[in-house]
Amino acid sequence: MAVLCLEPHVVNAIFTNNRCLDSQDTKTQNYGLREEGGISMGKVRIEKGAGLCRTRPCMIITTLHENRIVNAGTFGSYTNAGPQEIAIAIGRLSHTYANIKHTGEFIINIPHIGITAALEICGQNVPTTESELDKANLTTEPADEIKTPMISECVANIECKYWKEVEIGHHVVVLGKTVCGHLDKRYVDQDGSIDVVKARVPFNIRYPSPIYAVLASG
Repeated sequence: MAVLCLEPHVVNAIFTNNRCLDSQDTKTQNYGLREEGGISMGKVRIEKGAGLCRTRPCMIITTLHENRIVNAGTFGSYTNAGPQEIAIAIGRLSHTYANIKHTGEFIINIPHIGITAALEICGQNVPTTESELDKANLTTEPADEIKTPMISECVANIECKYWKEVEIGHHVVVLGKTVCGHLDKRYVDQDGSIDVVKARVPFNIRYPSPIYAVLASG
């Protein structure tokens, strides 16, 4: 598993065992859209354009199995769909989808770089008699408004209620309405939301490969 540190203009560091190497230790690549002098770089046609959207932080969704054991799944395909609505692409055969349909609720948990390994564990197919959180050494705490618990180690948690869904192939876009959120006070941005730079929230930049990036200020 590799974690890149993205600076404003170049990728100049890689996290290895949570230690950030500097540019002398790693190969620097220029990811700018224009060369010097304002000349556009050559571009190639990509038939599956959806794969170019790799801009969302990773999240772990917690739900409750019918036996009350906590299920945790890693997700990266989602978007804000309104002032209080979030849309998430979820596999129709997944435990997460089955639990959301059964309970009508779920929690979005936003991790930090220190628990990146948990993203891989929560992405595994674990029996309903076990919890991914136990395997990842993560703990939970009660939510305010719903029965599904939150992940304590995450920097932010969003309590959600199921609203509606749209089927797309083998996936379902589940739309949830947010009930309330919880955010570590150290990472409150000036607009009252989360500062993903300061919180060092990981982004998966080459799904399904375990390559994660964090944003860094200049």
